[in-house]
Amino acid sequence: MAENSYKPPEKMIKNVFDLNPWYFSKAYEEYLAFLHRLNDSVVGVHTTADMRCTDLVISFIDMLDKLEKWAEEIPLEDVSEQRFGNKAYRKFYEKLCKESPDLLASVLPENVHDALVELVPYFTESFGNATRIDYGSGHEANFLILLFCLQKLGVFTENDDKVLVLRIFNKYLRVCRHLQTRFKMEPAGSRGVHAIDDFQFAPFIFGSAQLIGSKSIVPDSYLKKNIVETHAHTSLFLDCVNFINQTKTGPFHEHSNQLWNISAVPHWKKVNSGMFKMYEGEVLKKFPVVQHMMFGSLFSFDRSEHPRESMEDAPSQDPMPPRAPAQHGMFAFKIPSAANTSTVHSSSVVESGDLRRLHSEKHPNEHCPPPMADA
Repeated sequence: MAENSYKPPEKMIKNVFDLNPWYFSKAYEEYLAFLHRLNDSVVGVHTTADMRCTDLVISFIDMLDKLEKWAEEIPLEDVSEQRFGNKAYRKFYEKLCKESPDLLASVLPENVHDALVELVPYFTESFGNATRIDYGSGHEANFLILLFCLQKLGVFTENDDKVLVLRIFNKYLRVCRHLQTRFKMEPAGSRGVHAIDDFQFAPFIFGSAQLIGSKSIVPDSYLKKNIVETHAHTSLFLDCVNFINQTKTGPFHEHSNQLWNISAVPHWKKVNSGMFKMYEGEVLKKFPVVQHMMFGSLFSFDRSEHPRESMEDAPSQDPMPPRAPAQHGMFAFKIPSAANTSTVHSSSVVESGDLRRLHSEKHPNEHCPPPMADA
């Protein structure tokens, strides 16, 4: 790429009529392909698996660690009467914006320093919004876009995909959790119990890929706290559920209803494919989220010459059946029939997991699955 071709990224999705050009843009096609490559690289791989980290990767992680230390050094303000938003976060964000060019320049090769004009805005937008003191899946997407741009520049290669997910993105996740808890950041555009999580989305995609093929942990397992605590270090998915368990109170089906529903999906491969469908529907195709996205020469709003079919329309190797009453959102699953299970009687039919009793205590505006046969 020519030296003078980089430009400060700008917002292009200014109204709902800009959504269609976004769906068919180079950025949409290439970003989704990038996420699929990252996803495929960690299928069946534990978070703690040995992997080679270059000096660049180590420096990148150290740089993220520095941000976490900044957050800890900034004294909090008194917000005794506020539920969300400690204004001390704005001091962190001000320091982040001021230091970001030097931070990135210190870890990136000199031959890509000309691209900092595009890279810095994605980096600073990755850690939340200072005006609203909030954080959400759109900010998370900015960090993934940053990694996408760095790979496009040749700083990272496809051989680094596994490391990008399980080392760099994993460290980013921990920095963001620290910011969320320390500064009481508000979820950006949260849909409450209808959202998969208040803040994150991507780790549920990558984490479900890590669990594909697992014989000891099935989707239903993450409803059990002891299993989650024991295995959280092996999968980003379980790690996120563990964080939810640590920060939320009350029955799981009430504070994380979507996750509760998804636990009835029979296997992780279907969970993973469903997560991609949900990510497109709940993040990439939601105007309140993508209106803040920025586009430049690396993440281009130009129309793709060969647009990739959306996950909604593309044929799948493991297609989901049409939605039926026992299916939820982007996920479809079959309910075992007690009539066809000779060992199951009415007294032994239980809910999937410990909390599946909502068919008799319906959650408002939610359709809960019928009883599952006890495995």
